[in-house]
Amino acid sequence: MIAGNLLPIIFFLMLMLAGLMLAGWAAHLQAVQYETLSHLSALHHRCQSAQELGRSLQRMDADPEVLSAIYGSLVEDLKRMKALDPARSDINKHILEAEAAMRGRKTSASNGSPALATEKDLMLAQAQVRKAMQMLDDLHRRDKISASQLENNKNKLHLLGIRVSVNSCFLMAQQAIEREEPNRAMSFFERAEILLNVRGLPEQEKQEKLAYIDGERTRVLEFSQSGDRLLTLAGGH
Repeated sequence: MIAGNLLPIIFFLMLMLAGLMLAGWAAHLQAVQYETLSHLSALHHRCQSAQELGRSLQRMDADPEVLSAIYGSLVEDLKRMKALDPARSDINKHILEAEAAMRGRKTSASNGSPALATEKDLMLAQAQVRKAMQMLDDLHRRDKISASQLENNKNKLHLLGIRVSVNSCFLMAQQAIEREEPNRAMSFFERAEILLNVRGLPEQEKQEKLAYIDGERTRVLEFSQSGDRLLTLAGGH
């Protein structure tokens, strides 16, 4: 009688144990899936940021070593995404594009940085340079680049920021001259001069740009004075 009662109890206990084990396995599987999805989401965000930053720096004619560090990290993250989500067929395309960007340019133009035509564009470019520096800091924290690589690449980004800013000041000054706004033109030349004197461009490049500023200032002053004389003559009549 007792044995007959024990059998159903043992059976139900075994069912409960099996249910608990199944629930534990399901919870573990769910936790693993959640962790994988979270990791994929973080990688996707980082890859997207690196892709946008890489394209922006390419447009600014950034040094190849800086681009190599950023695109190298991007390739590594894309491969990790592929391993976590093999069904993603688009990742291979992004890997090939990033690897091509890494190999795309082996040498940089010494001072071929672009000139941006508006304050807004310049502010966006400066923000991208700062973002690139932050990314390099992150790569160093993750032991993807050495301390010397970090310092060297940040110096190159610093130099890139100066060149873009100075060249943009020159362009916006010329635009102001064309609009017959000499005071605004002078303010842009002053900003460029401050950048050249405070920061460290190569000496020859710095002197060439300072000489350009002096020449343009003289031209603007002569133009402004001739305009004042014409106004005086017109007023006299």
